[in-house]
Amino acid sequence: MSGNHDPLEDWLVATWRDIVGDSGGGRAGRVGADGHPTRIRRFTPLSPIAVAAAGVAVYSPRLLSAVADNETVVDMLTTLHDYRVLLVTAAALLVMVDVLRHRAHRWSQMLESVVRQATGHLPKKIAVSFPPGWRVIRRARITLHRGTVIRPKPFEELSRAVAAAFPGSDTWKVKVRHEAHHDRIIIARKTITPDTRSDRQKVLQSALDDASIFTGPKVTVETVDEAGIEIGYRIAFEKSMNAGAKGFQVKVDEALVSLAGQHESGRNWTTDWYPDKGHLVMRLVTAMPDRLDHPLALVDENRRHLPYATGAADRIMYWDVSTSSNKPHCLIVGPTGGGKTSVIRTLLTEAARRGVPFVGVDPKMIELDGLEGYPGCGAIIYDALRAAMFVRALHTEMMARNAYIHQMKIEGAQLPLMIAVLDEFFILSGKWQRLAKTGDDETREQLKELDPLGAWADLAVLARSAGIRLLLGVQRPDASLFGGASGNARDNFGTRISLGNLSQDGALMMWGDSTVGREVDTSVKGRGIALGDDGHPVDAQMWWTPNVDRHPNKWNQLAESETAIIDGLIPTEAPQFTCYSQELASFIESERALATRARRHGRAPEPIVIGAAAATDGDTSAESPTVNAAPTGDDDFSDVIPASAVEAGQTVLVDDDHGELVPVTVDSVDVRRSAKGDVVETVLTVGTGRVKTRITFDATGVVVLPEADRVAASA
Repeated sequence: MSGNHDPLEDWLVATWRDIVGDSGGGRAGRVGADGHPTRIRRFTPLSPIAVAAAGVAVYSPRLLSAVADNETVVDMLTTLHDYRVLLVTAAALLVMVDVLRHRAHRWSQMLESVVRQATGHLPKKIAVSFPPGWRVIRRARITLHRGTVIRPKPFEELSRAVAAAFPGSDTWKVKVRHEAHHDRIIIARKTITPDTRSDRQKVLQSALDDASIFTGPKVTVETVDEAGIEIGYRIAFEKSMNAGAKGFQVKVDEALVSLAGQHESGRNWTTDWYPDKGHLVMRLVTAMPDRLDHPLALVDENRRHLPYATGAADRIMYWDVSTSSNKPHCLIVGPTGGGKTSVIRTLLTEAARRGVPFVGVDPKMIELDGLEGYPGCGAIIYDALRAAMFVRALHTEMMARNAYIHQMKIEGAQLPLMIAVLDEFFILSGKWQRLAKTGDDETREQLKELDPLGAWADLAVLARSAGIRLLLGVQRPDASLFGGASGNARDNFGTRISLGNLSQDGALMMWGDSTVGREVDTSVKGRGIALGDDGHPVDAQMWWTPNVDRHPNKWNQLAESETAIIDGLIPTEAPQFTCYSQELASFIESERALATRARRHGRAPEPIVIGAAAATDGDTSAESPTVNAAPTGDDDFSDVIPASAVEAGQTVLVDDDHGELVPVTVDSVDVRRSAKGDVVETVLTVGTGRVKTRITFDATGVVVLPEADRVAASA
């Protein structure tokens, strides 16, 4: 036989093998066109018979002449001709089905080859969904033998091969998934959803995915404004222990704000955490202003809410003085010049126009003097001994109110409210203790009987139910304000405000977190931290309320806008005091009488000009006035702190043998505490060299801090 191949024959054989496949032995022994074993069945078309029947039906009129003698064939051809349309349609459908089946068969062969080459395993079965798709496979399931192991690298090669065979587009892509527990590989076409996320949302999602600080984070748009600009994002995550830690939240907040960047509206980002629900909300808030004048409008219609500041996220901060309040007393901590006095004025003027009267104690004689005579002000007390009488009278009033509630069987909410203000509490406490040491016998005996510190401790815990609210102002916090280390009075001072930067210990005492309130922008007067109604401290800008004193020396210094604030705050009807004890009523009446007499007959001494003669004519004779630069024995303290808060190396003022305050340097501090951690006694060792002096203070003992000029004079 000739060895030459017939090209037509070769083409027909190749086409047949390509379409139908090779014949061979059993299913397990079948060999593919590439010579490798295959489990793909040979393709068998369904349409040839239908196509032949349709062709006969269409051309039957031409065939009738050839078989005219055979009536049976004539009848059959006639019948086929009558159904020619149906037969042509069926043939066309079957041809289309065969084309799709062949495409599925070809893709099955291709997938089998790819799996075999990439993994080295021959699939047990390959099922391509029908219809398989025209240009791209829709879905295929490749069943593997039980226990087949596919390593990551071979699987990556398989994925790349499938991606090369079915290249994606802008609208879809083919994904390969290995389900090892089912011993199968799933190949599916996935429509690509257009990424309509903003650049900011993409950055947040990408950073959270890379950082791994959350498990399964998902960033979605929470809110948009009227212009369609995104102003809030919800970040969902799996609940964890870290999500509830304040320190962790602060670090995440800083990172998120940095990633989000400056918003085009100029507003700032803030975050609200909901760790119990597994998400946080990041939203835009108006930037904190550098100054906020009192808005005058009743921003809170609740007449028992005394607003005083605007917090982060445009929140109105208020002091809830109602009987049902869980934060009945207010504590304001701030250095001199930090805006503490303005906050106190804001709260008291708000109280007055809501019908709540107040009484104030001002040991410095300069902080609350402008409120004397203001509508709703019972009195402003400046003298330390009179202040001790007031605290004891207030304690008696509390007991009388409680007795009235008990006897009349009424609720405490039915009693009228009143506010007692004690500004510079530690200075007042220092004056009481110094009077107890250096005062005359009558004064010492009177202070011992009044026991103002003991009465104050009872008021801090028990005054809530009697309708008495305490407003305390100090320059620095101390554990003694909250009932010692036990902190049993902390919850009663539920409204807390800190101005300026706190120390680490101060932040821990005020907020229970040593990181809060330590990075306040002190260049902005009135900037601080306030406790929100949700129990969390937030940044806040205190409202500016000018001095309401109408004395010409004060009033003439105010701008027109400031006088408008004062006029707008005046209540239409002055609140009246209702006293349930004769002692408090008598004290307020007597204090008002003393203040009236002092205004009528009192006269401040004229200032003495020092060095005037020497400056004019150089006279240094004995007639020139001399000044004693050493400390005097007056009680105008610059600041006072608890003895337990003194640190070694610090300079403090103590009484000498003549009762005068002299500066000394503390060598060591020994604080003795009870089993509960409360301060019992503090011993300060002062002096230099071998001469040492031990000074003992009780649990409420305080020491005076020197002014700068006193320290310089001593040096």
